[in-house]
Amino acid sequence: MFKRALVAASIAAAFAAPAFADVTIGGSAEMDFMYRTNNTPDGDGKFLEEIAIVVNVSGSDKLDSGATLEWKLAQKVATDYRYDSWGNREAWIGYKGDFGSVRFGNQFSNFYLMQDWPYGWKGQGNLWADAGAHQVQYPRAISYFSPDFSGFNFAAQYDLGTGTADNANGADGYSYEITANYGVGGLSINGGYMHTEGYSSGTEAVAPGFAGWGREDESRYTTDVEASSYMIGARYVFGDFNITGAYRHNEWRNAFVSTDTKVDNDQWLVRGGYNFGKHALNLGYQIWTDFSDIDDSSIQQIAFEWDYSLSKNSVAFLQIRHQMLDDNVARFGSWQLDGIQSDDDNVTRVLVGTWTGF
Repeated sequence: MFKRALVAASIAAAFAAPAFADVTIGGSAEMDFMYRTNNTPDGDGKFLEEIAIVVNVSGSDKLDSGATLEWKLAQKVATDYRYDSWGNREAWIGYKGDFGSVRFGNQFSNFYLMQDWPYGWKGQGNLWADAGAHQVQYPRAISYFSPDFSGFNFAAQYDLGTGTADNANGADGYSYEITANYGVGGLSINGGYMHTEGYSSGTEAVAPGFAGWGREDESRYTTDVEASSYMIGARYVFGDFNITGAYRHNEWRNAFVSTDTKVDNDQWLVRGGYNFGKHALNLGYQIWTDFSDIDDSSIQQIAFEWDYSLSKNSVAFLQIRHQMLDDNVARFGSWQLDGIQSDDDNVTRVLVGTWTGF
């Protein structure tokens, strides 16, 4: 009798137990060991390493209405300069249905993600994704992602900013952007526009020489600080070959201590690749054109990468990046220009590494 009662109770408990939502854990682990020239005032080089481990925890729950509640919590660990607490990388909740999807919370800028891939990879990301007038992420974002319309889709984002007066003139910060994508066969076309005013999120995507952009120390400015950027790019894959090209325009207003200033510039990027067996070769060129009214302030870059597939989840790579600076480029020692600190007009980075997804 006791055994039958125990079995009956177990069955009843099983049927009464709540159904758990789907939860997925994934991420990536990357190791980079590199040598960079001209990394001291005397023109000496340096050896450096970087370890980047990203953990993504995401979940979804099918609602009674047929829509889906989804969420994501992402963290980058094993790094000495950012993302040192859960949710700093991503922390959002959203709803997905026939209407598309909408998300609320800390999210990457879709405009930035477009710069990062497929345009800023293979060694070209320091100038294309990590520099410019765009933002990296929005801590208080509302985002909408459309359904797919025969290969076309779009997304819109708005960041609420701090909700307080962060500039000396009492202006609140905010950002907005829209991006669009179209794909057919081996052709992908991407484009977008973003605009931000006052203080929004801290960003590493600042132009060389504008280290105060997007930071809390903007209280020293006497007028609104604004930035905007737009781009158009395309990638075509045919057989074992691929070619990528893109154009972007950057514009900053009142980004100096002086008032009523406007600075802009253009960027151009091209890259070609060839895959054979476990190998992939890519060679790219890009130019950061002169800032307005500043002659000889451009940057040219040549980037090469050789990838070798170690498994379906892991790849090893060799990357060589060489940058040539005009005479009037700001010398600030930023990692965006591979840490150049000497008076030389070029800097080279040679990197070997591995990447694995899980």
